[in-house]
Amino acid sequence: MRLIYFIFFLTSIAFLTGCASDREAAKIFGNRTYYVGNEYGADAAKLVNGEHEERFLNVYYDNRYVYGDFNHDGLKDAAVITIENAGGNSGWHMLNFLINDGKELVHRSSEELDESARVNSMRQKDGKIIVDMYVHQEGDCRNWPTKRVRNIYEYTGPEFPVNS
Repeated sequence: MRLIYFIFFLTSIAFLTGCASDREAAKIFGNRTYYVGNEYGADAAKLVNGEHEERFLNVYYDNRYVYGDFNHDGLKDAAVITIENAGGNSGWHMLNFLINDGKELVHRSSEELDESARVNSMRQKDGKIIVDMYVHQEGDCRNWPTKRVRNIYEYTGPEFPVNS
């Protein structure tokens, strides 16, 4: 009986520790400015509690992130998934590189994953992001992609203005 209580205790601690880190990540990544657009023109979307809602610009934090050194400068950077949605039933899943400028993490570039991508997992290895997900293939309905891929993404430099 003591063994059962001990296992329950350890399981509870592991569960609570995971929830605490998820809550902390939501505070960090769900309350920050992301840029929507490209090097020619970008709109700032300041997320509050994981969301930014305007008439034609909605951005949501997707509760997925990894840390790594993506620009190879020795500082801890982050990669975060957001969903950009200007309305309708689906949204574009974006992989955002938040680069450590020595003081804070700043959104510097993004990669499109897919419209309505179903992300299974993401991890970093050697400064690159590996995303295991389902994306659309011919014949798929809009909200249910069926092609499983494992894509590798790499930070290649700032896309958005460094002084933004």
